[in-house]
Amino acid sequence: MNNKKLFEKFNEGLAATAQSASEWFIESSIKKSREDYESRGKLGDNGEGAVYAYIGRNNKIIYIGETSRNIKARQHDQKSPHKKQKWWKDWSEIRFLEVCDRTDRITLELLLILYLNPRENTKPGYRKISNMFKGG
Repeated sequence: MNNKKLFEKFNEGLAATAQSASEWFIESSIKKSREDYESRGKLGDNGEGAVYAYIGRNNKIIYIGETSRNIKARQHDQKSPHKKQKWWKDWSEIRFLEVCDRTDRITLELLLILYLNPRENTKPGYRKISNMFKGG
């Protein structure tokens, strides 16, 4: 198989994997309201790591992230506290999937970002899969 065909096969596989990962995340993740999130003890994550998505009132994903600790602890992070971001007031629902292994979390986070294009992710940020690995 020539290089161009291999690249096309890789690119198609990446797109299909990102879509499958997103479908799996939506189907398997725990859904909580903002009220649950803000109530003490109602979020229910195990604190051993998770991939999470903040969702706006229009059911649009605002931000996707991963953490190795409790999700609520991430809102106070010194480097980039979620609660101080301009989008913080816009979300109404959170979905999360407990994932203990860091490599697994980072992989899932990136696949979700590639497929769902959350408006507030910048590191890593959304990139059109068809433009990846060719400078576009």
